[in-house]
Amino acid sequence: METDGRKKGIAFAFFGMLGISTDSFFIRLADVGGFDITFWIGVFTAIVTFATSQLVHGINPIDAIRSGGWPLWLGAGMQALSTSAFVLAVTHTSVSNVVVIVAAAPMFAAGLSALLLGERTSRRVWIAIALVISGVVVVVSGSLGQGQVLGDLFALGAIFLFGCSLVLLRRFPDINRTLMVGLGGIGMSLIAVIPAALSGYSGTTWIALVLMGAVFGPISRVVLAIAPRYLPAAEVGLFTPVETVAASLWAWLFFAEAPVLTTYIGGAIVVGAVIWGIRQPKTLAKIRT
Repeated sequence: METDGRKKGIAFAFFGMLGISTDSFFIRLADVGGFDITFWIGVFTAIVTFATSQLVHGINPIDAIRSGGWPLWLGAGMQALSTSAFVLAVTHTSVSNVVVIVAAAPMFAAGLSALLLGERTSRRVWIAIALVISGVVVVVSGSLGQGQVLGDLFALGAIFLFGCSLVLLRRFPDINRTLMVGLGGIGMSLIAVIPAALSGYSGTTWIALVLMGAVFGPISRVVLAIAPRYLPAAEVGLFTPVETVAASLWAWLFFAEAPVLTTYIGGAIVVGAVIWGIRQPKTLAKIRT
């Protein structure tokens, strides 16, 4: 029987991933350059999270950041780079390719947890990791000659950083999740401020940027960042197929973006390997102290 803590972790991971699945929809809806989206999402995210810390939680953001130490700053940096890479991936390749590659996140998290935290991973999971990598190779192969490989590489970078952030949050459960996401927003804006256009957008673009940057994005990322307090990093990553399925559905319903054959094949391998790899109830041991 699952403990209350584990149930909370599952709920946070599921709804966090479901919320993040809307990112690709809003990026497509905004219909502007990736750096423009990255800059404004970062600005809105920082404003909302810092205001929430001050007004709702009664925490002075500046004081909390000063006392947060290097884990807070490292987590914010990973958040900024991972989200920026994801935005650039969606603007350089198909949504389906991006979210199928992102579905490999649990395997990255499992490997990083084993290497960095000493969380022991079963042979079954390592086999699943190998299968996931093969599935990602199939997806990327479909982009060769289509000018989409750069987007696929951005997606790979995004999931690697995402896996690293899950391990960090697992190792340091006291990191202020809200401020980490807010600092990450500032980092995103700094990354994109020079190449971004910053103005001349349509009303639809502004609506998409505000909804992603001030509502769905920060809420989803904070909720997801809480999950590693209750679940191992690899198990939190196992919920990325929720984003894969939902984001592909949004792209198909609203933008008629049908995946190519290699994406279907690679996606089936990735999702199948993830499901197979986690069927054992206990794949990870406690963190070594």
